[in-house]
Amino acid sequence: MTLGTSLFQVLNSRAFNRLDTQISSLQEDVARGTKDPRSSADPVRAQRLSVAKEQKDMLDRFEGNLIIAEKRLSLTDDTLGDTIDILQYLRTMSVRAADANVTPDERVALVLEASEYREALISQANLRDDTGRPLFGGFKGRSDPFVDSDAGVQYTGDGGKHTLRVSESASVATGVDGNQTFMSVPTRSGEVRSLFTIVDDFIHALKSNETLYDKVSTEGDVEMHLQATKGKSDWSFTFGEGDAAVTVSAELVNGQPGPAIAAINEVSSQTGVTAAFSEDGKGLVLSGPSGVNLSGLRVSPEVSGDLAVVKRDDETVRMVAPGRTQTGMIDDITSTSSHIANMRAIVGSQGQSVDRYQALVTDRRVIMDEAISGLQDLDIAEAITKMQSLLTTRDASQSSFVKISQKSLFDYIR
Repeated sequence: MTLGTSLFQVLNSRAFNRLDTQISSLQEDVARGTKDPRSSADPVRAQRLSVAKEQKDMLDRFEGNLIIAEKRLSLTDDTLGDTIDILQYLRTMSVRAADANVTPDERVALVLEASEYREALISQANLRDDTGRPLFGGFKGRSDPFVDSDAGVQYTGDGGKHTLRVSESASVATGVDGNQTFMSVPTRSGEVRSLFTIVDDFIHALKSNETLYDKVSTEGDVEMHLQATKGKSDWSFTFGEGDAAVTVSAELVNGQPGPAIAAINEVSSQTGVTAAFSEDGKGLVLSGPSGVNLSGLRVSPEVSGDLAVVKRDDETVRMVAPGRTQTGMIDDITSTSSHIANMRAIVGSQGQSVDRYQALVTDRRVIMDEAISGLQDLDIAEAITKMQSLLTTRDASQSSFVKISQKSLFDYIR
């Protein structure tokens, strides 16, 4: 096939341009350290690289969530640990206060110290994470979930539990429910009570030099004045002991005893106890042929402190709900410490889940980084060798082209 000079020059020019383009592309790759990222260079590789980078971005989000979860759980664990320490201090104080040799001045000092610990407990319950969200407030928002009022500490949060996604199909909890943690403490008496109500009862017990009673037994009559609660409240009383015990319930308004008297008299055939109004009309007098055995005094909504003032056998005593005596408070403080320790164990378990997912995400990131590296990282030595080969080819081709271009027909017919 015969080529004209013009066509020969065009074809060689195109070939040199292709070589220059390849050399320039390799130079850019070497300078960048990666392969050509354009999909036109290698469509299949570009698609695989795009999918791998999406997976890596997703793993980065999971890792970020795990870091947040770890910080939040660590702060929650520290908070519950500090709460347990405070409760241990209160228990030590309760044992000391039960000593009959405690002087009035020492008791006042104990009350002041216990009140400071109460404030510290409220602060612990209202602690926030580094984003400003309460640790124990649920989904309610950024306001304090535990609010101190005349009626005691109230929980204004909800039962929401924060979770964060840590894999395509799994989420981890980042804390515990504030209501379950601080407002639902199971005591040895079988009741479920608020931590703060227990502490309030403890402080009330500290203030008194008198013995508090949760049971009253006498051979004579008993005159009882109930605490004047606001609005409607449900009261209950237990008469007798063991299998013969009978519990009486009544709804009272502002502590007026009328409904309680009626309820007690209604079951007098079972208890042997009758009730009547006291002389001032504000209390009730209990009578029985064999005396009166009274216990199990309770009111709902729950209130702290004395529930009744009882006169028996020329003696006036203060009556509290079951387990609210000075010695009973030691048991309740101990139960509260155990409950908070159990909640802390739950947080520890959640932290272990975070650790497991962190290890899993780390392993997956290593695999994904290797995949991305294999798809985009450039073999520098191979690229330089190829570039040198192209440069040699281009230089040799250009040299041959110049020599051929300089020859004419006369050079061949000499």
